[in-house]
Amino acid sequence: MSKQIVLKRSVVAVALTLASSTVVLAQQVDAAAAPMQKVFVTGSNIKRADKEGSSPIAVINRKDIEATGANTVSELIQTIPAFGSGASLDLTDGSFSKGAATASLRGLGSSSTLILLNGRRITASAYADPNQGKSAVYDLNNIPVSAIERVEIFKDGASAVYGSDAIAGVINFITKTSYQGFDVSASASANDDGEFGRKNLTGSAGFGDLQEDGYNAFFSFDLAKRDSTKIADVNDIEKQMYSIINARLNPYSSSLTSHSPFFYRERTAGARNFANSYALRADVINQVNCPASEQLVGDVNAHVLSSTSTLVGRTFCNFNLDNYTEAQSAGDDINLLSKVTFKLSDNITSFTELGFNRSDRDYLGAPRAMQSTAATTVFSLEGAPSSFQMILPVGHPDNPFSNSRSAVGLRFKGRGGSDNTNETVRFVTGLQGTTGKFDWETAALYNRNERNETYFGMLYKPTLTRVMTENRTLADTLNDPTATQDVHNRGFSQVAQIDAKASTTIGTLAGGDIGLAFGGEIRNERIGLTPSELTQRGDIVGLSNSSANGERTVKSAFVEVRTPFAKNFEMDFAGRYDKYPTMQKFVPKVGAKWTVNEVLTLRSAYAEGFRAPALTQVSPGGVQSFSTVWDTLRCPDGVNPAPNAEKADCARGISSLSAATPDLLPETSKSYSLGMILQPAKNLDILVDYYNIRKEAETALLSAGFVVEHEEDFPGRVVRDTNPATWITDANGNVVPNSGPISAVNRNYVNQGATQTSGIDIEATLRTSLGDHGRLVTKVSGSQTLTFKRAERPGDAERNLVGTIGGLSDWATSVGEIPRYRANGSVTWTKGNHSVNGNVRFVSGVSLLRKWDSHETYPQPYCYYGKGAPGGQARFSDWISTCDIKSWTTVGVGYTYTGFQNLTLSANIQNLFDARAPYASTSSGAILSGYNSQLHNGYGRYWRLTANYSFK
Repeated sequence: MSKQIVLKRSVVAVALTLASSTVVLAQQVDAAAAPMQKVFVTGSNIKRADKEGSSPIAVINRKDIEATGANTVSELIQTIPAFGSGASLDLTDGSFSKGAATASLRGLGSSSTLILLNGRRITASAYADPNQGKSAVYDLNNIPVSAIERVEIFKDGASAVYGSDAIAGVINFITKTSYQGFDVSASASANDDGEFGRKNLTGSAGFGDLQEDGYNAFFSFDLAKRDSTKIADVNDIEKQMYSIINARLNPYSSSLTSHSPFFYRERTAGARNFANSYALRADVINQVNCPASEQLVGDVNAHVLSSTSTLVGRTFCNFNLDNYTEAQSAGDDINLLSKVTFKLSDNITSFTELGFNRSDRDYLGAPRAMQSTAATTVFSLEGAPSSFQMILPVGHPDNPFSNSRSAVGLRFKGRGGSDNTNETVRFVTGLQGTTGKFDWETAALYNRNERNETYFGMLYKPTLTRVMTENRTLADTLNDPTATQDVHNRGFSQVAQIDAKASTTIGTLAGGDIGLAFGGEIRNERIGLTPSELTQRGDIVGLSNSSANGERTVKSAFVEVRTPFAKNFEMDFAGRYDKYPTMQKFVPKVGAKWTVNEVLTLRSAYAEGFRAPALTQVSPGGVQSFSTVWDTLRCPDGVNPAPNAEKADCARGISSLSAATPDLLPETSKSYSLGMILQPAKNLDILVDYYNIRKEAETALLSAGFVVEHEEDFPGRVVRDTNPATWITDANGNVVPNSGPISAVNRNYVNQGATQTSGIDIEATLRTSLGDHGRLVTKVSGSQTLTFKRAERPGDAERNLVGTIGGLSDWATSVGEIPRYRANGSVTWTKGNHSVNGNVRFVSGVSLLRKWDSHETYPQPYCYYGKGAPGGQARFSDWISTCDIKSWTTVGVGYTYTGFQNLTLSANIQNLFDARAPYASTSSGAILSGYNSQLHNGYGRYWRLTANYSFK
């Protein structure tokens, strides 16, 4: 397929408007002016004298990093207001990207934020995350915070320079170079209760002077160990609300134990409809074979039970799940990074980088349990999924009902939880130099990630089936070591790349030299995900497969031109052509910068961008998963089940098979920015930038809820129980054919609607000399989101979801948390050997009101979690009157002393005043924890002590 490369009219219009004749007046170049050193800045391959070009760039230097007290790159990124929700958080189990930490600029997801290390891509890790905006998982754990010299954040569309995935912007982590000496640091951190503990040992060594010795070698290591913290030990949250509203952290935890099973009578022979309510409590029998200290009598208030629960008034054995529920998992990290540079001649230098990372996460988990009142999906790699339901036949030795079958509820023995290990190797070697008027660089890159995942104690179907086929007793089954099996999954992803680029000048305009850069690359991407043979065969109950086998080669070429039409006015143009096996794309960018006077500079940019589908979205394989849907057929209003339906139909757990779509189109985007740089005084800089980004044809997994709600448009996708005894009746008492409970919803990836966001970023820096009393630096940065709209499907209404959890505000979307404001402020005083830092961080609240369902506007917004609502929690309205998650402000301080020879001591306290995380009913990206981990954390007052010794 050929495509004509043209500049769109919108690009030309911007260029012509900004380059009007009143601005571009010929000016004489001041030959006497001192030459200025030029450097490369993220977002361009043309050297420039100042970092502020036509697009906004935020820079975090080494001192800024240390002042945040951040232990990891992920923690560092979360301090920047331009970052929003939608990132993967490396905290606990429970997500498709567990063990990985990602970045999400503008709240557009990790797949729209490109991560670079020293100007080159890192490979996406070996995950197949089907969630919106997470198909490319760029794991920040691969980057050691100790080796970072600075971070440059390009907050504008950059596909014209870097290609796919740079729709929201680019983060370039730049490591130390030409380092000489040896230093080692040790740090320890934890909160007031000794929780969320972490220990780090880091070091850097370098020798050789590139100019004098002709070489420099640099090596760094970063070793880290973090502790497990159980949610029961987290005190800096609204613990009472969490306990009462969410029925957590109270004396009752789970009635499913290994020694005291429950038995539920089948109400209609062969219908698999089992008694499981207070009204049918006589048809539920449980054993009580546990010490008195573990026994409870179910109480609505004391144990936060529903009044219809079969546990009300019943004596049962309690299993404490709080011993297995974490707010932070245990983990170990190893990061090694080295760089060797040789001066081959006066004009040519060689460089080689080698890095290794290993991150291991050990997730607690209770031993597996089963409540077979409903069937559980059993996936296999080939063929349709099946169902497993342990139903004891009449006459089974454990069945207490003489004339009815019974379902079983019990917990198995052994270890639960899982372990996840990522290992990454990165190798770069290349040459850079100057030939004539050309500065050039070429390199080869190899970056591979390998992931090993183990699920402990999964239920083994062949052994469990013997309970029904051989009348084997539950006791014999529980004691059989084959009843549970450890399941091992593995995967890899890698990128191999050869690139070359050059820059030069090609003439002179009134404002200086015309800069030109051009280059290209050939990149091979591969991914392979191989599930355990046990799950491939369909022998494991309740665990899904993620498989993929994909490879593609991408060829790219780019060109950039910088045109200083006048001393006070310049423009830059860029274009990039990328050729994928099934598509090709050209994207342009144009920007302008006008220095009005010494106080005011204006800048603007227009860029088009794209994101190619992830390999997992277009390659053979697929993702199998479990989720919860509202069955609009069997529970029309989301609260009250239809006749012969169950309450569970209002929130039914289902399985999904998500297949790849080879002919997916790329996402496309258009972004605009308009800003000004103010310098009202020599020591004061103020930056104000407006941004507007719109993505079209987003690649995402078809929504299970949408498929269920429009079942007639997706024949065969919704899998229901075919037993007529389970079908519902309509208002006239007539049976509705094919209306059994949903067991599965099968989906695929699609090009869906669009997302648009806009907002304003503000940065201000004031540098104040105090004379003999030192120096004061004050910084303020903030981001206000003005709009965030999403049409999940073409033609859907686009509602402004700012200030809400978008998927609750508009039921037709999958948008997460969109706070209106995020802001940071800091003051740093330095004098001699002393440095004191103070900071304030703020994130505004979000509403939990339901307002729309695409084109439908509710007459009166209502609280999604309120009484009688689809997500209703009986006690929510007793505690929450305004139906929102509150805003959060924290204050931090830090102190550094350098008065000892070669020794630096630092102390940092985050959340000095111990502000509790606001209560939240749900949290995307983490387990239910009583706070929203995308907005807040449960650390409370958190200490970090660091000692650094430098060997000179």
